[in-house]
This record gives sequence, structure tokens and C-alpha cells, in this order.
Amino acid sequence: MGFQFTHPIYLLLLVPALAWVFWFAWKSDVQLGRWRRWLALTVRVLVVIALVFAIAGLQWRRPVEGMNLFFVLDRSDSVPSPQQEFAREYVNKASKEKNRVDKAGVIVFGSEASIESSPNPAVDVQKLQAVVGTERTDLAAAIRLGTAAFPETGQKRLVLLTDGNENVGDAMSAVLAARNLGVSVDVLPLGVTRANDVSVQKVQVPPRLKKGQAFEVKIFVQADQAQEATVRLYRNEQFLGEQKVELSAGKNLFTFPQTLPEPGFYSYDVRVDAPGDPLPQNNRASGFATVRGEPRVLVVSSDLDQDKQLASALQSTQIELRHVGIKDFPGTLAEMQSYDAIFISNLAAGDLGSERQKLLESAVRDFGVGLVCVGGDQAYAAGGYRGTPLESTLPVSMELDSKKVLPSGAVVLIMHGMEFANGNQVARDCAQGVLAALGPSDEMGVLLWDGTERWLFDLQKVGNKRRLQQQIAGMNQGDLGSFQNIMEMAHGALKKSTSNLKHIIVFSDGDPGAPSPQLMQAIVGDRITVSTILISGHVGPDTMIWMAEQGRGRFYNVVSPSDLPQIFIKETAVILKSPIYEEPS
Repeated sequence: MGFQFTHPIYLLLLVPALAWVFWFAWKSDVQLGRWRRWLALTVRVLVVIALVFAIAGLQWRRPVEGMNLFFVLDRSDSVPSPQQEFAREYVNKASKEKNRVDKAGVIVFGSEASIESSPNPAVDVQKLQAVVGTERTDLAAAIRLGTAAFPETGQKRLVLLTDGNENVGDAMSAVLAARNLGVSVDVLPLGVTRANDVSVQKVQVPPRLKKGQAFEVKIFVQADQAQEATVRLYRNEQFLGEQKVELSAGKNLFTFPQTLPEPGFYSYDVRVDAPGDPLPQNNRASGFATVRGEPRVLVVSSDLDQDKQLASALQSTQIELRHVGIKDFPGTLAEMQSYDAIFISNLAAGDLGSERQKLLESAVRDFGVGLVCVGGDQAYAAGGYRGTPLESTLPVSMELDSKKVLPSGAVVLIMHGMEFANGNQVARDCAQGVLAALGPSDEMGVLLWDGTERWLFDLQKVGNKRRLQQQIAGMNQGDLGSFQNIMEMAHGALKKSTSNLKHIIVFSDGDPGAPSPQLMQAIVGDRITVSTILISGHVGPDTMIWMAEQGRGRFYNVVSPSDLPQIFIKETAVILKSPIYEEPS
């Protein structure tokens, strides 16, 4: 702890300032008592000193919250085992000498990077547990990982223990990015020396190319002495050719002219064969290029015929178009990245599922894929977008303003125990998903059997959801014998409801007895729809299919628990499908 001044030259002002204060006190004719005169002089001196110190930029130095340090150890084949062991021992020795408030962690890297231990006050590395590929040296990946893994508070420093033989990535760019984030980088060369060593330092390929554009693959090779070698080039693991070259001592540059006629992702791999090389593992490096052709657009429609005009209009602009239904929606991020833009036309959130929504969000946010959402009776708020990755991806909110109103809806869930692992917890998650998708003016009730047929909570306006969420979290339903009585309870409650749209969702394995045809006719007669969801059914689906057909709803046969929450949200969207109308003034 100490003090310092940002502009100490201004401290010279103290001399004339204090001289003036003392002169003024000596010459003053004001009649004061002895103690009051000394008190006034003391106050004036303190004020003058404070003013001069402020002008000089007085600072109180306090220690920062300690140093956060990552030791970054090179485990690639280009570093011999004795040098790797030296690096491990150095980490232990340096950690013992650090200040107690400082924290240290360890990152190991080769062809990829991995965190061996996060920053903590005590470091004792007896054996490295993290496993990384040793055939390449990606120093840039280790720097990026270390930069991202630092705690938010405290100073940040990376100590690189490496031979510097990088053959994947761009370490200098990673260092510059780390510096902008307040990370300092120190290097401890491992001092590996070998006679007659040849290593591929880097393969340079333009990252983005146009279709048919000519370019050169540049290969940088380091050699300890002049000798002959063979350079082999591979593209997407296919051999392109080889060239006999004469290496000079030091750095060497070789080029291969290339043209890529088709769009896509291309990887280039270079291998150098030099006789007598003591470490052939560092004689290989890679580079990557992406070729963009004509713009590619994917249109995904709930109804292919309905969107034919949209597809024709897009095709007329000379773009490569693919028009598919929901079943052909891409299931991987790599597939989504192959398109410049994706149109989703009148799709509900439940149609896409949570995993594909997350992938679509990443494609738009992280990789710049365009997204266009075409509305309809199953899109936006009516499609259950609220609270999903779709809502966060699109530049619109699913909440309605005070002048726009959706018809109120009421839903009753009939919950039957499931006979697969953790089934009741999955059911609770489903009910929570329905509750989250409803608005405060909607109504919800849950019926279950746990020895008797009863309401978990009566049909009521959602309002404050916290209380209902707590009741659902404690729900533990059992095996229901018949749908008759519990369906009558749901019918009676919905019949009394004043909501515009009313819906029953039956959640079961299909073995309870079916309700009577008269009850189903009465339910439909009161404008209530019924959907059924068969979960791991150990009997035929006939009962559940019949109930959905009679109730003018939908039937789902679910074989994976991961499908359930999105199906429930999709069914809840049925309550919200009517078009928005303006509130009368």
C-alpha cells in the first residue's frame, strides 16, 4: 500500500502557496484569540495542501485482487519427453514461489487444447490427466482457450512453455485478441535443439473464395540445413500431387496454384518428406478454405403447395433454392451453414423442436445465416414462440401491446403415470412447459390419479405462475384405471369456463379404459377439443387415436422423452391460434 502522484511537478506549488498562507497569517490585523489564530492557520494549511495534492493527481495504490495465471504446456510430438517433464516441474516450482493471493492453472495443448486445472491458490501437477492430440501444434487454440477461461476479476497472464513450432492456426492473431482483453502473454522457450530438423511452419490458404477463383496454396518450411525434400499436397484427404524441392537453411516458401470450381468447404493438408529428419511429426500442416457459389436459400414450409408462389419468386432472382417440408429441415449446424438464408413459413415452435431451434439460433447469431419468418396461423405467438430460442433470434417480441388481444384460452392436462425411467419428472417438465407458454389471461388446470382422481389445481387463470409452478414441481401421478370419470371432471370445468378456446390434453401410456362415445360427443358439442399423447405405450394405440379423432384434436405417438416438452408447447399453441383482433375503442 502506498501513494503516488500522476503530475508530481505541481507539488512545487506548495512552496509559494504555504509561504502566502504564513505571510497572510502574520500580516493579518484580525483580532483573534491565540488558539483561534492557530486553528485558522492549521485549516488554511490543510486546505492548501489538499488543493495542491489534487492538482498533482494524488493516488492511493492498493493491490489488485491478485494474479490469475495459466501455464500453457506444449504436449505435441515436436517437444521431446525430457522437455515436457521440465515444463511440468517448472510449473510446480513457479507455483510454490507465487504470492498467496495469486491463482494458477494449467492448460495443455497439441492439435487441440484442454484445461488441466482451473486457476486456484494451490498447484501441484504430479501427472497430466488431460488428453490432447500430439500430431499437430495449435498454439492459437491454447491462447484462445486460456483467454476465455480466466475469472472475471484480477489480472490475467498466460505463460507459454513451447518450442513455437506452430503448424495449425494463427498464434499472433490470438495474442493480439488476448491483449485487447487485458491478457498479457509471456513465453518460456523450451530450447529444443535438433540437427537436420525440417518442419512445416504454416500452410496459408485464402479463407474465403469465389467459385472458379484462382489462388495459391503457400507452404512455409523451416530447415536447419540445405537438403532435398518431397512436398506432397492433399485436398479433402485426396492426393493432388508431389514436388521435389531443394530446401535452403532457414525459411523456405513453396506455392501450388489452385482453382476450386464448386462451392463448399475444403481442407488442404501438406506433408514434407525429408531424409534423415529426426522428428517427422512436425512435417505436416493444414489450411482451410470456403468457396461461395450462387446464393443458397432454404425454404421450409408447413404446406408446400401454399408456398409455391414464394418459391417461384425467389427462384426468379437467380439464386439456388431448396423448398422442403418440416421433415427435411436440417438437423445439424453444418447443414444450416451451407445456406445463405433460411425461410421458415408458418411453422410452430413444436414443429421444429428445441434442439433444431437452438441450432438455428446459433447459425444466425454465430455464423451470419439469414433468417426470414413468414407468418400464419401457426407462427409467432400463435405458434408458441414465446420463451423459445426462436423468439430470442427474431427481432420481434411475442408479447402483445395493450391494444392487441388474443382470444383467451383454457387447457386441462390429464396426467397419467409413465412407465419409463424418470417418467414422472418428464411429465412435470411438460406441464411446466405448458404453463410457461400460456399468458396471464389464459386458464389452466391439471387432473391426475394418485389413489383417487383429483385436481392438482382447479382450472384457473394463470396470473402469477410461481404458485402453480411449485404445485407442478410436487406432482406425482399414478396409474389411471379409466378415462371416463377424469374426462367428465375436465369437461365439467371447461364447460363453465368463459374462455374463447378450450382444449384437453391427455397424457398416458394408453392402457386406461376409453371414455364413452356419449361423453366425447358432449365434449365436442361444448366446443372443446381433445388431443392425446401416447407415451411408451405397452398396449395398442387404438384408444388414444379414437379419443383424438372424436375430440377433433391430434394424436402423437412419442417414443423419446425429449420430444415431450415441445409437443406440449405445440398443443398449447392450439389455444392461441385465432387471429389477433383490435380491441374496440
